[in-house]
Amino acid sequence: MLGQCDDLGGGVYKKRLGRNLYRSIVVAKGGRFWVYEFLFAKKDMANIDSDDLARFRKLAKSYEALTEKLVNDLVATRRWMEICDGDED
Repeated sequence: MLGQCDDLGGGVYKKRLGRNLYRSIVVAKGGRFWVYEFLFAKKDMANIDSDDLARFRKLAKSYEALTEKLVNDLVATRRWMEICDGDED
């Protein structure tokens, strides 16, 4: 969240990556974790459309029901990949 991020509402964010050449759509769950859902090159696509945004918002809402155990299971079974756990130690 330290810059280069636009809040699209409903738990959906657009994050600029790679010297501003790429974009990602990030879905957040109550500030506890962030899920990179969609990555794209800026040169290929300027933005997502309103239908896609609605679908990402619906996905963000469904993530609210995920328990800590289920998230840990998703990572343990490699359905999700943890990039950073936020632990500075």
